[in-house]
Amino acid sequence: MLLGSFYTGLSGLQSNAVALNVIGNNLANINTSGFKRSQTNFAQIMSDTVRGINGGGNPIQVGLGVRTSEIVAKFEQGSIQTTGIKTHLAIQGEGFFTVATNGISSYTRSGNFGFDDEGFMVAASGARVQGFLGTRADGTVDTSGDLTDIRLDLGEASPPRETEVVRFISNLSAEALNGETYSTSVEVFDSKGVPHQMTITFTRDTTQDIAIGAVDPATGAASTINQVGWTYDFAWNGDETLVDGGGNGDGTGVVRFGEDGQLFSIDDALLNDPVTGLALSTTFDPVLTVPDPGTGAESLSITWDAIDTPADPTSGPNESFITSFGSTFNTGTLFQDGFGSGILQDIDFSQEGVMIGFYDNGLTLELAKIAIATFNNRLGLKQVDGGFYLPTAASGPASIDGEGTGGRGSVIASSLESSNVDIAEEFTSLIVHQRGYQSNSRTITTADQLLQEALNLKR
Repeated sequence: MLLGSFYTGLSGLQSNAVALNVIGNNLANINTSGFKRSQTNFAQIMSDTVRGINGGGNPIQVGLGVRTSEIVAKFEQGSIQTTGIKTHLAIQGEGFFTVATNGISSYTRSGNFGFDDEGFMVAASGARVQGFLGTRADGTVDTSGDLTDIRLDLGEASPPRETEVVRFISNLSAEALNGETYSTSVEVFDSKGVPHQMTITFTRDTTQDIAIGAVDPATGAASTINQVGWTYDFAWNGDETLVDGGGNGDGTGVVRFGEDGQLFSIDDALLNDPVTGLALSTTFDPVLTVPDPGTGAESLSITWDAIDTPADPTSGPNESFITSFGSTFNTGTLFQDGFGSGILQDIDFSQEGVMIGFYDNGLTLELAKIAIATFNNRLGLKQVDGGFYLPTAASGPASIDGEGTGGRGSVIASSLESSNVDIAEEFTSLIVHQRGYQSNSRTITTADQLLQEALNLKR
């Protein structure tokens, strides 16, 4: 039995030595971005049965030592530290970044990324960050395709977008004299991204003043509603003949205001029911056509968004962006939905891992989306150099959902996840395993002394 004590003590030395190596590795990586500490677990080696179970007697067994049953990574969240570098990314929650080297994918929690000389987004090791490129019709990143290397070209031009809607939030003086005019302009863009000036001119026209009668269906009472008329006229780069559409088919028409200064009708179409005040479905926004923008671009069809219609016409009135109050002319907000070509100036990332590009024309576009992978059993991942993990049969394959579902964490830009090593816990474990190593060494030396005494019996 004394010889067995040597091997029992030896197993304790070996197991505690492994644990000390693990603790040393944890402490060595205390400042390694995305590092996940490991923990050593032990298991008893099968006991030696001195006497079996006979009748109702209990077995007499002696343990044969200990073995290292597993070394598991502890995936608790590390603290997030701001770096100020926009390509540095951290994951708050579950998941791993996906990178690839020569077509072989690996996974990491360390998001210290940057761009190489070819414009590829890469990890510190040079592995290329994987994600989704291409956009849908609504401008969001298309995540239905295959993963690919994320590549960016700062300085690339964005395609232009022709103007389809214009809006003028203006007030026309209620004290304007007959023939008095007011003009306001907005910069719009053709299909080539060339800017143009679209101008609308309002002219007070007393010949367009009318009064209509209204009868309250509940009381039968009759009333008269007076309307003040203005004509409008659109021009393209100062030329009125280039615009078609409007109430008269040539970019001109009539707007009338009620006694409260609110727009009552546009091109003879009433905005609201005179009695109930509810929206009328017959209202419309004039559509203006520019057959020849003058640059060889395609013809334009631009909607003048003059009326804000409620989703349910029976729930309330139509609201107008044009009013006739007081004695002043003014224009507040101008809006048009086109833009010219722009140069990419900067990027940032959303919490969904979407790379957003900022262009010098004020445009922001979604450029790419970082792929976040999860595993059924992340403890089964194999660690390799550089803080990367490889999938195994135990971990199962990577699950990558471009829509960000499946318990994936959020991405925090300009930040890195710190190591989750706890110094106090590691030093406490260091003491425990040190004592374990010393205790097992004493077992060996004691067994050696006893064996020496047994050898001395023959003297």
